[in-house]
Amino acid sequence: MSRIVGILALVLVAAGIWQSIEVYRFVQRSIAVPASVVAVEALRGPPKPRQRTPIRVAFSLPDGTAREALTHLPMLQVIKKGDSITVLVDSKDPERVALPLWSELWARPLTYIVGGVLVGILGFALTKREWR
Repeated sequence: MSRIVGILALVLVAAGIWQSIEVYRFVQRSIAVPASVVAVEALRGPPKPRQRTPIRVAFSLPDGTAREALTHLPMLQVIKKGDSITVLVDSKDPERVALPLWSELWARPLTYIVGGVLVGILGFALTKREWR
């Protein structure tokens, strides 16, 4: 049992590190551009704890090309149609857009890493218990 928990911990930490690298690469190659909110999607049904509302934003790239893309509204933030915001746009893939918020970029990788460490501690505790 403790080996399974240990493997799970390693997988979670590895996934967190991989996602951290991907976020770092995105941040390094992205450019911050002003954007306007074109639409805030209405989601059906009652709100769910981890529900992220899609928003459509319009922006212009530095070369003058006008684009629209879909990103997500952070859970604790209020953005309305017509608001002016700043978005990060991937210079290699202009369809990839994210809000320049620490919570939007780094929450998932850090959750995997912290979860993996906690599962690892649990695995260590199980190993100590089995040896007694």
